[in-house]
Amino acid sequence: MRSVFILIALLAYSVTSFCQISPAIKFSVGYPYVLDEDDSEGTDFHTISTNIPTFSLEKPFPVEVRLKPRMSINPGVAWYLFQEHEVRGDQTDGKDFKLNHQTFNGYVKVLYQAKFQGKTEAFIYGGAVGGMHFVTKTKGTKTTYGLNQEMPLVIVDVNENGKDFYGMFYYGAIIGFQPNARKYNFIKPSFEVSFFPQFISKPNEVVPITYNEINMIQFSAFLGFRIK
Repeated sequence: MRSVFILIALLAYSVTSFCQISPAIKFSVGYPYVLDEDDSEGTDFHTISTNIPTFSLEKPFPVEVRLKPRMSINPGVAWYLFQEHEVRGDQTDGKDFKLNHQTFNGYVKVLYQAKFQGKTEAFIYGGAVGGMHFVTKTKGTKTTYGLNQEMPLVIVDVNENGKDFYGMFYYGAIIGFQPNARKYNFIKPSFEVSFFPQFISKPNEVVPITYNEINMIQFSAFLGFRIK
């Protein structure tokens, strides 16, 4: 509850402090790339991937530094879906787990902008992001083979909280680029590369269970819409 209050306070501060500026709403489509190494041997494997893009919506609030809008505070929300597939052994003695992990989360970016020289509206930017997972969900099936003669096949439907996969908080670093666009253009595109350390977790094949923290790189394309 305390963490929720902190995030809400940050969002409220950014709105009340910079509400006199009419910022753009930014919508993004991103591709997350999981930096996972599978140490399985033979025909066994345990992979985490995503074939579905991530989506986010954020609202920039410019912050003036030396009378120029060189910084931006961007609160937003995002959605992710990761697919986990683990196969051990065979259909005589083994298991086949297929799980989908979803998260709806909120974040705040703090960015510094550096405008290119000359008559251009293009700039690069970079900074940090911190977020919290509001709602997480893990769904799928866990199939186990060869438990005993009475139950050679056991299939368990999974529908549970995804906190073991996502945790509660995350953080990362961002670098981005906005091409040249006129100040009053209705649409302004931009592009970002983000790095998130220990964004997700994968269980190891040990007892008691331990987790391998996995880093992620994300490539995103944004469309910014001018309000007025």
